[in-house]
Amino acid sequence: MKLLYSIIIPVKEVNDYIRYENLPAFEKQIYKNFEVLVLPNNIREKDKELLTKYPFLRIIPTGSVTRPALKRDIGAKNAKGEVLAFIDDDAYPKSDWLKHANSQFIHENISCVCGPGILPKNTNVWEKIFNEILVSPIGSGGYGYRFTPQKTRSVDDYPSMNFLITKKLFARVGGFNNNFWPGEDSKLCNDIVYKEHEKILYSPNVVMYHHRRNSLLPYLHQHMQYGYHRGAFIAVGDKNSQKINYFLPLFFLLYCLSLPVLIPFFTPLYFAPLIAYLFLSVAIAVKAFLKYKNVFYIVAIPSVLFLTHMLYGISFLKGLVVGSIKKDKIYG
Repeated sequence: MKLLYSIIIPVKEVNDYIRYENLPAFEKQIYKNFEVLVLPNNIREKDKELLTKYPFLRIIPTGSVTRPALKRDIGAKNAKGEVLAFIDDDAYPKSDWLKHANSQFIHENISCVCGPGILPKNTNVWEKIFNEILVSPIGSGGYGYRFTPQKTRSVDDYPSMNFLITKKLFARVGGFNNNFWPGEDSKLCNDIVYKEHEKILYSPNVVMYHHRRNSLLPYLHQHMQYGYHRGAFIAVGDKNSQKINYFLPLFFLLYCLSLPVLIPFFTPLYFAPLIAYLFLSVAIAVKAFLKYKNVFYIVAIPSVLFLTHMLYGISFLKGLVVGSIKKDKIYG
């Protein structure tokens, strides 16, 4: 059976990622039965030129609807395909992406497929630094398979930068139907696995190239947002958020804050976690230095990793408190 795939990409506007990386990559897909739906706030004259260049492209302006989750729902309603593929605007597929995804849907009788978002070749130093952190166990909290190909597995949570689902199942769970950002994809996955009891299959062959943030402050802000939303989702009882991994940055934050207080009661064993953390941080940095031959990685990676965990921990605690009080109304 030759499935039609509808790739749905929410954006503020049609940007350079879409224009110069994303659409050219779709033109090179081995599996050709697909359409690409780009959903900007508004459509400009120069955007319309792309419709002639790429026959598979549809541009659907969403006007006042600006939240990614709601844009994706609009895309799903307008999609012609049997399978919906959600990706980010700063992501683009390998040429065999749909070929491998289609194989999973056809031969594995599965309703949901996801795959890694690996670092593109055209990246700056900061993207490479963030990538080295994200692919490491200590940097990703055990979720490194989201950023580099690892073994096939079932998952109960996955980001929407590379997430495919049958249109029937998407309709059954009611779509994204939420105003969260980020975290809208976590809510969707929670419904798929724990309400509809469907399986989400991670395949290392369904590969997307996905940019990291390209400077420090946006990266740190992104991870603060992740921490805040994860804390809030735990507070309201989402099953796919009830994992010890998500608490570790908070535990580490509290541990670090306790060190000055407990110095008078110094015992070498109490400093063991900090020493282990520093050792692992430096190991990641040395590995990156040997890979890129740039001494900046030696200083930047341990510093960024520490800041990431501290800010995530603070935001996570805030999310726990706000989520406990306001439940799903965590904004404002």
